[in-house]
Amino acid sequence: MEVRYFIRKRASGQFSIEEIFSSICRYLKEKPEMGVHCEMDEVPFHFSPVNFFRNIFYVRRRQGGINHITGDIHYAVLGCSRKNLNILTIHDCVILAKYRKWDIRYWVFRILWYEWPMAKADIVTVISEKTKNELLKGIWSGRKKIRVINNFVDPVFSYMPRKFDETRPVFLFIGSTPNKNLDRVLEAVKNIDCRLDIVGRPSASQEVFIESNKLDVTVSYGLSRAELVEKYIGSDLVLFPSTYEGFGMLIIEANAVGRPVVTSNISPLKEVAADAAVLVDPFDVSAIREAILKVIRDETLRERLIANGRINVQRFQIETIIKNYIRLYECVE
Repeated sequence: MEVRYFIRKRASGQFSIEEIFSSICRYLKEKPEMGVHCEMDEVPFHFSPVNFFRNIFYVRRRQGGINHITGDIHYAVLGCSRKNLNILTIHDCVILAKYRKWDIRYWVFRILWYEWPMAKADIVTVISEKTKNELLKGIWSGRKKIRVINNFVDPVFSYMPRKFDETRPVFLFIGSTPNKNLDRVLEAVKNIDCRLDIVGRPSASQEVFIESNKLDVTVSYGLSRAELVEKYIGSDLVLFPSTYEGFGMLIIEANAVGRPVVTSNISPLKEVAADAAVLVDPFDVSAIREAILKVIRDETLRERLIANGRINVQRFQIETIIKNYIRLYECVE
């Protein structure tokens, strides 16, 4: 069985989609007994109106017998022949959540990223029940094609114990898009003696807030995968009170490394976290702050979260997820 994975053109600081399927391909190459020969193919262009067509034509030229469009370039499946088997993975519907229905951009993205690609694909995989439900609620095409296959934790994230610094802990925060909720996190940590380690680019207004409140913040971006792992290892607590996610990779990455997590009490984050994180209302600054203080002050809680995290992450091992994909390829084939 031969599978060709198409990924979006890489950009500085992007990890999740590319690394998920790069890890799958590496694993399959190391395990020839699994019977899957795979190749990674990165489309050559970042999105623009012109590059939309250039990437489609690229996929048309490069397609194989089984093609898997791995996310964020959903439209690329339009370049695949119906004679082949074509799989599309959709990670979330955040593009649609960004715009009102009366906005023309909503309909452009809905048609080009969801309606037409889902109609063209033979199977649509999603990474959570939340994403499945959003597609069933908002998209007309390909509804019966949807299958849920969760993400997995990359094996590079392994258990690295660290003594928690109760006097001045390091909080790790990853991301800078509005849904990551950095504004409320900055408010929540304002009067806590800590260092906030941000991976991402704060906005101009956030930089002003950091400066005016004299917050101890370090900012980095464009990190390699190894550098990102080091950020987890060097942290005491991972803050992830996002207002919208398709899955919640940061939770299981923190679980794998052995760091307590504060995350949101919304789907799919609460399902991914189970009992391995403190859940908060992401729209309530005081709730975020109280959860952080609770973790700092309660050693028993921290130990329980770390222990539960090591158990929780077993649900998201690469071997299990890859076997789910292989069964899907075999079934469709």
